[in-house]
Amino acid sequence: MAERISYTDRIISALSYLTAGWVGFFYCIYLIFSKKKVSYFLRFNVYQSLFIAIVFFLLSVIFGFIFKILSMIPLIQIIISWIQLILFRPMIFQYSLIQAFVTGIIVYGFVFSILARCPRIFWVSKIIDYNIKR
Repeated sequence: MAERISYTDRIISALSYLTAGWVGFFYCIYLIFSKKKVSYFLRFNVYQSLFIAIVFFLLSVIFGFIFKILSMIPLIQIIISWIQLILFRPMIFQYSLIQAFVTGIIVYGFVFSILARCPRIFWVSKIIDYNIKR
């Protein structure tokens, strides 16, 4: 039988998506020190939100570095400026494509956490499942 997911786990999981995993991380530390069990649902959502935040941070740093280096090359500079214009220009409700994508993932994780379902994100959820083990 599936474990019952408490309202506290739902709220902490949802808040963890909004805070890049920090609320869930500190709550899990609190549970460990108070010798209470951390549910699979809470672990999954906290680890997934932390993983997503770290991946987006690393990708933004790496692509920023690559764009900066490639923009120094005269002929490629035009192509890079077009790519940056397409990706970072406000388009959807004053959000760029990248911001809209990230916001969509955060809202998806938040809503599914409130509904007591594990939000499945392609590639990321498989990594989290493999590393958490029930």
